[in-house]
Amino acid sequence: MNQTENSLVMGADLSLLKRNLDQGAAYRIDGSPIEPVSFLKQAGFEWARLRLFHSPSGHGAQCTDLLYTLALAKQLVESGYKFLLDIHYSDTWADPGKQHVPKAWKEMDFLTLEQEVYRYTLQVVAAFVSVGAEPDMVQIGNEITPGMLWNHGRVAQAHNVNTPHWQREESSNDKQAWNRFGKLLKAGIKGAHVATGKPTPIMMHIDRGGDIPTNQWFFDNLMEQGVEFDAIGESYYPFWHGMPEDLAETLEFLGKRYNKDLYLAEVAYPHKHHEMYENALSGDQEGWDRLTGKYPLSPDGQKRFMGDVIEIVKASSHGKGIFYWAPEWIPIPGTEDEADASPCWARALFDEQGNALPALDVFKQTRELESA
Repeated sequence: MNQTENSLVMGADLSLLKRNLDQGAAYRIDGSPIEPVSFLKQAGFEWARLRLFHSPSGHGAQCTDLLYTLALAKQLVESGYKFLLDIHYSDTWADPGKQHVPKAWKEMDFLTLEQEVYRYTLQVVAAFVSVGAEPDMVQIGNEITPGMLWNHGRVAQAHNVNTPHWQREESSNDKQAWNRFGKLLKAGIKGAHVATGKPTPIMMHIDRGGDIPTNQWFFDNLMEQGVEFDAIGESYYPFWHGMPEDLAETLEFLGKRYNKDLYLAEVAYPHKHHEMYENALSGDQEGWDRLTGKYPLSPDGQKRFMGDVIEIVKASSHGKGIFYWAPEWIPIPGTEDEADASPCWARALFDEQGNALPALDVFKQTRELESA
């Protein structure tokens, strides 16, 4: 199944795949072992999104340093995947609740940090080019709704991922703060372009897939700073970001206002219950009932949700594609990851024994219909 020029981009964040396989994870379909790289490709995923941490601890999921990510990117590109590089500019997860400066950069003043963002981005993108895994798109920062590299590039207060979108902190229109943030983004963009020797597409990624006002606040301010980019990436998890109809309205707004390619840079839905998801809507029983009534936390509910989300993106005037987040994240017996009991397992596309789930069929069917 080959992607045509106008077909939906379907990708997955496969950042933990190498670690899982190295530690003995096994994936299956109908009880038979599968090789996940080729299996996912045949299932319709033709892009891989990989996150890059600066100097991670190496514990659990914090393994995605440059050497690790180079090896995984090389394997995936050689297997025919296109590649979105997600640079976190942090030693750990960068998200709306934290955008910590790497330890190695902690004592830098703003000017030095700006130069380092350029140098580092150039260096890491060039490293991927050198191993034959040139990124097809580069994401400058991860879920940068409140800015990046705090406090130098901060434009809003932190919020906890479990805080519903309608309860989050008020954001800032401080022009000096936005100017600093814009300079850091421009430094990263320049580094990526110099490394590839061409205007490699750039994605700006925030976490507000169903929130029009915050999208307008963020991207109006960003455009005012003259930050040049090609694609808007949204995280969309309905427990935090609204119902699918909220997503549809947000995508239509973004397409009309900014005329950019639109991606769900992260999307996922649980195939089983986990208290984290219920806690996210603990103050909105009606919302919980409405969401889980239509999309039960079950394999069939996960499949139905992804089918509807794919149709929403396809119907959007500027909808370009989706990246399913961490379909491969399953527990590995005898590892520290198993002891963490990660809620991410509940929204993988394989169950905790590594068996492929029905939602995978949605991606394959989407590609088959496009090829018919």
